[in-house]
Amino acid sequence: MQNAASSALVVAGWHRMSYSFKDSYFISQELETHIRKLHAIVGNAVTDKRFIVFGAGSTQLLNAAVHALSPDNSSSPARVVASIPFYPLYELQTEYFQSVDFQFQGDTSLWKNSSDTSVNLIEFVTAPNNPDGQMNKAVLRGPNAKAIYDHAYYWPHYTPITAPADKPLMIFTTSKLTGHAGSRFG
Repeated sequence: MQNAASSALVVAGWHRMSYSFKDSYFISQELETHIRKLHAIVGNAVTDKRFIVFGAGSTQLLNAAVHALSPDNSSSPARVVASIPFYPLYELQTEYFQSVDFQFQGDTSLWKNSSDTSVNLIEFVTAPNNPDGQMNKAVLRGPNAKAIYDHAYYWPHYTPITAPADKPLMIFTTSKLTGHAGSRFG
């Protein structure tokens, strides 16, 4: 408290998230560099040759991921699933948006032995899971099974970092790490 002024961190308003930035980027190059550096120091994610997407909260990025992985074919919507226990927002947001391209279908285990390879499946995988701390892995396999890895708690003060996460679609948050709810990085 005695050194509060000398330890203050000031972030310029123009450097915060925005809908546009120099050269039509949606994220500043400096912020992207710091995100990559943070993951490199912590060792919890591979970021080389990966796109970084900045979002305003989990609902935005999780739904964007589901939408991006869904087929543009309402006659065969993607089935969105998660292993129990799961973050309730997965189901709530999927139902809330009432999309013709995807529908929440419950527990992943109900689809594990499905022989229908024409069904598009999107699996939410939380690692580590809350509340049980399990390092879940994708259960579903096949050409039409896609996974969204939610690594909200994959930080060293919540779980041992045994290896950097290296999946096609991973979502991290600094809200658990720093208490800044609403900041998610994918």
